[in-house]
Amino acid sequence: MRPLITQDEIEMLRHDLDMLEEQNLVGIEVYEALHLLEMRRQTAKLELIKRVLENKA
Repeated sequence: MRPLITQDEIEMLRHDLDMLEEQNLVGIEVYEALHLLEMRRQTAKLELIKRVLENKA
């Protein structure tokens, strides 16, 4: 079971959609851009965790 969606996540999604709209992206382009943004965010989180663990060693 996945965790519930938070208000912060909704606000971040709205902000992302507004920024993508400014770039005139439509349809599947928006979905693909959101997917890439999420992958970048997950990569950044993993890199941060990696650095913290390396500093503790």
